[in-house]
Order: sequence, then structure tokens, then C-alpha cells
Amino acid sequence: GGAGGQAGRRPSSAGSGGGGRRQLAAKKAKRVVRARYPPRAAVGRSRAKAAAGRGRNRRKDDEEEDDEDEATDDEDSDDEEREVLEDRLREEDEEGQEGDLELDERAAQAPHLVSEAPPVKYNVAIPTHGRWRPVGEMSGKKRFKGDNRPFILAHTLSFLRRQGIPRERVTLFVATSTESQNYRKALQGSDWASVRIVVSTLGNKNNRNFIYCYFPKNAYVVSIDDDVERICWKFTDGITHHSLRTLPAGGLQTLIFDARARLAEQGAYLWGVNTSQNPRHMKSYGVSERNGLVNGYLNGFICRPQCPELLRVLADATEDSEFAVRHYAKDGKVLRYRMYAGITSPYLNRGGLQGKFEAEGEKITAEDRSAARKCEERWGANELHRLFPRLIGPPQPRRDKKTMEVVFYSNGYPTGEGSLRRMIAPHLRDEDRIEYAPNPKIVGSVSYDLYEKYMASKTVATARRRGARGIDFAFDSNWGYLQVTDLCTEPLSCERRVADAECGVPKERPRTQIARGRVDTVRVRVKEMSLGHKGLAVSRKALAKFAAKCPELREVSEETWAAVDGPLVKVPLEVLRVLLHWAANGVLLYACKQTKAVHAALKAAGALEAARGVKLLEAKELRRLASEAKAKVASSSASAARGRKAVGKATVSKTTRRQPKAAKLPLRRVKRLALKSKGAKASSPRRHGGGKQVVAARSRTK
Repeated sequence: GGAGGQAGRRPSSAGSGGGGRRQLAAKKAKRVVRARYPPRAAVGRSRAKAAAGRGRNRRKDDEEEDDEDEATDDEDSDDEEREVLEDRLREEDEEGQEGDLELDERAAQAPHLVSEAPPVKYNVAIPTHGRWRPVGEMSGKKRFKGDNRPFILAHTLSFLRRQGIPRERVTLFVATSTESQNYRKALQGSDWASVRIVVSTLGNKNNRNFIYCYFPKNAYVVSIDDDVERICWKFTDGITHHSLRTLPAGGLQTLIFDARARLAEQGAYLWGVNTSQNPRHMKSYGVSERNGLVNGYLNGFICRPQCPELLRVLADATEDSEFAVRHYAKDGKVLRYRMYAGITSPYLNRGGLQGKFEAEGEKITAEDRSAARKCEERWGANELHRLFPRLIGPPQPRRDKKTMEVVFYSNGYPTGEGSLRRMIAPHLRDEDRIEYAPNPKIVGSVSYDLYEKYMASKTVATARRRGARGIDFAFDSNWGYLQVTDLCTEPLSCERRVADAECGVPKERPRTQIARGRVDTVRVRVKEMSLGHKGLAVSRKALAKFAAKCPELREVSEETWAAVDGPLVKVPLEVLRVLLHWAANGVLLYACKQTKAVHAALKAAGALEAARGVKLLEAKELRRLASEAKAKVASSSASAARGRKAVGKATVSKTTRRQPKAAKLPLRRVKRLALKSKGAKASSPRRHGGGKQVVAARSRTK
């Protein structure tokens, strides 16, 4: 048996018979199975590859969005971890261990290190209530046990002293005259004994509204709570508290000056710091302009008491959320420094807002105070969603009671509208004159270096030659970094020409509302703009001439031109160039393919005479084209008739030539055919069953 088995074995190869074929078939089946059901590692690699591809596309479309998905609430680490951080920062301050930190390129651009903003006048406002009592009584932290210093002196006033903030710039705002006396008595013997104290009103939101209206118009105010111990700064990437350091002495005042300069540059009126003390939610670089919470414990604003829509009217527990969203709704941006956060424990300390949720003389746990505060906060979150449905979402329950339930739409619009707001590259001509803002990109990034190359360009052609791509034009124009200073209106085509004199356009030019303004340009929204675009800057003088010739546009306000439902939202940019040229020269010059868009734009703007002229010219052109087509068809028909006649003659001559051949049949065959036909006539019709008609038909066939 063994010998037979050995003799029966043959090497497996392609030509070795059934065994080799079976093995090849098995290998092929395995390859098919692997292709259909890849192993988990391969699936993971393919998914990672696909995710990387999506990431590359997302980075290409949104170069500067740089994961600004920071937590827009006051989500913190747990209490023990935060106290460990506070102890470490305090020890470093006492021992002077700041030293030379190893900073990466982006962290080295922190405003308190590199800002050259000029000094400005500012006021520091501290709303406070009941925090004149001993800190050992008001705080549950271990290190304050048995400490008899006033709470505010152990926290905010001590922090301001270390930062070198002048005492004459600081004002305490208290609820009653009795509170004022208690604070004055508690601060005796300290450096803050003569600090200014103003009696305002009771209630968190009422006190802050009082502060907002207390200072004169355009005054720069920095509001800071009475329980802030320090400001931490994230100096390197990381998710642990070791990536944080205390803001150096003098850094707060530099930050205040830098924030004032940024507000003026960006057209904003409110700034704050990171909403979270958790290093996981902090960045070592960047200033966000998105919609989100600006914490009340430290923020700065420019007073506008003439704007009552900015005052808080809802709950005390959500007053900072309300203040932030009202500013974003009015100004379109609020600033938040992502590398700074305040060290504060609003839910652990007594007094202040927490005192609202406990009766006089009552001592309850921090959990009970947090639960009572959460009920009011949830009501305020619902009301904010009702008032600002496009900026605030429905309240979202949180696992941690210290986390705000107010949901901000960080992009300024509800979730799901992102596809409608994708950035579109504008149809700019090489001749358009442009101007770029100072480099807003993150230092050290690829986009920063590229922006540096083309930011000095004055025309579109120059910017393209220096490396600007379509996505760069889309992004920079969408975010307002690219301004068109002079839109070229020279016509590209003269296929159609309609003059005002030919269609009866009135010569009088009444005054328009858009002609009056402080700046030389007006933001205008056209068809090729996404919802996120701020509008194209058009010369006010040119736009006023166009509006004067269009009755429907004479009373349009400046804000309406850039609105989502503005008067030119359905007008392509090339058609806008045609209309501006017509307004300046009285002649419409456009391409044939633009006829429908030009007519629709004129009709919507109320320029009915010009629209009628465009329609008449188009009808005239259509009649001309119809007559030309008719003549062409007649010519084609005549040519076809001549062709058919020639074909008929050729057929007749061909038939005539064939007839003699039939006549030249042999005489014998002709006789035979004649006899057969005569015999068919004489034959019986019953034999064929068809009668005489059948016989005649057969004879004719033969």
C-alpha cells in the first residue's frame, strides 16, 4: 500500500492533472473570499486610508478651521484633579519656578509674550455679593480651612495685585449700602482698603446690566468675578495639567491691551477666555471668532448703553450665555482666547450666585445648590433656544451638573446647513483690483507661508501668479480677508447691444438711500455666494448709479444688499458687471447666453423699459434666425428636388436599355409561352378551384 501510495503521488503543477488543478482552484477561491471578506486588520487599514482621504479633502476645503471644536461650556476636570492643579500652580508661583519653558512655534506666539498692542484706558469691574466673609467659611477647599481673610481678598483682589493692576482702575459693585459697609470694613488694613465701591442692585443679571450702563458709551470694561484665583496658560500640547502654567505677572494687562486692539480690528465688542479649565479642551494657540459661551468670570467688552437688545433679561444662571449670544447676533463674532482659562470653582463656594439657591443662614451641600441652580439654568437654556433658534439649540442634558446645558451652534447656524454654506470660489477676473488683510493664518502653518507670498497682490492676476489657488480665493473672500477694491465692468462680449435711447429709459436720476454712507464700498450678495459669505464689496458710487435707474432698489438699505434675501441674490457676478457698466454708460452690452439672466435682473430691479428693450431685441434676433432657418430649409428642399429629378432620369434610361434584351428572346421560347397561355385559358376552371380570375391571374403572371 505504501509503495502504491508513493507511486500514485505526482508533483502539483499546472499541467500535473487533477490534483494541481484542484489546488489552483482552491487558491483562487481563497483570493475571492479574501477580497469579499478581508481580515479585520485589512478592514482597519482600508477604513483608516479612507478616513485619511476624507481628512485631506476636509483640510483642503477648510484649511483654517483647525479643529476649533472646543467645549463651549464650563466643563472642568473633577474637583480633586482641579485642586491638585491649583496647588501645583500656587507652589510654582511661591517658589518662582516659571523658568525658561520649551515652547513650540505656535505657543510662542501667545499674546502676553509677543503682543505689541498700545496701552489703552480700561476699567476693571468686579460684581460681588457676600464675599466679604472669611474664606474659610465660604470655601470648601482644604487649604482655606481656618483662613479668616475676606474671600474676595484671598481670590480676585490678590490675583489683581500679583498682576500689577492699578487700584484706581478697579471698582466693586455690590447690591446694598449694608454690603458696601461690610466690604469696606473687611478690607481695612489691606492694600485694597480704599478701592472704589459702587452700590448697584440685587441679582446677578441685574448687577451686570447695571455695570454695562454705568460706564459711558464706548468705555472699555474688563469684568472679573470675585472668586478668580489665577489665569492659567497652556504653553504646550498635552491633555494633563502639566501642560498648564500660571499667567506671568503683568500678562493680564498685556492681554487686556491686545484684546482691545483685536476688537477694533475685527469689528467685535466682546472677548473672553477659554470656556473650560480642562487642558483637553484648551489649545496652545489661536483666537476663536465663533459663536459660543463667553464666561462671565473674565471677559471684556465695549459699552454700548444705547443698545438695549444687549442687556440680559432671562435667568441669572445663564446670564453669560445670554450676553454672549446677544453680542454674536448683533456683531457676527465674539473673541475667545483658546490658550487661557480662569481657575475658579463657582459650584463649590458659597455666596455670589450660589447664595441665591439657599435660604438666609441655611447651610446645604454643594450638590443641593448645584441641583437648584440647574433647574433655573435649564429654563434659561430653553428660553435662549426660543429667542435665538438659529444660534442656540435645544438644551442637552449633561452627566456632570457643573456643565452648562446651553447648546451653541458654533458656526452660527443650525446643524445640517453646512452643505449650503460651502465656500465657492468667486468668478473674479484677472483685471479686478483686490486688497488683502494682514495675515490671519496660524504662524508656522503652510497656509500662513502661502498667504505671506500673495498678500501684497493688488490684482487677481498677480495673486494667481504668486501661488493663490481657487480654494484660497474662496476661503479668503468668504471670511473677509480678501476685498475687491475695484470690480472690472468692461464687457467681455458685444453680441447684444441695447441703448437707453432705443428703449426709452428715463434720463432723470432720483436720489437713493444707498448713496449716503460713511465708507466707499457696500457689501452686495450675488448668486455665486454661499450662505456664509459676507458679501462682495462694490463701489458705493457705482451701486448708487445702478439703483437710481431701478425703482425697486432706490429705498434698499445698506444692510439689505448683503442679506440672504437681498435684491441681487439671483444675479450672477458677470451679469452684475453688465448692469454696473450700463448704469455708468447707458448701454447694455452682453453675450447672447446672458440674455435671460440680464432680462430677469432688470425686471426684478424695476427697470422695465430696459428689460423690454432686451426682450424686443431678443424677439428681433429670433425672427431673423427664423427667417434664415426658413430660407435654409427652402434651399435644402430645392436641392433635394433637383436630386430626385436627376435620380428619376437615370432610372428611366436604365429601364429603356433593358427592354431590348426582353425583345431578343428566342422565337422558339416566345411561341412556347404563347401556346401555354392559350392552353391555360382553355383549361377547366374547376380544376384550379379559382375560376376564371385565378386562370387569368396565372396567365398574367406567366
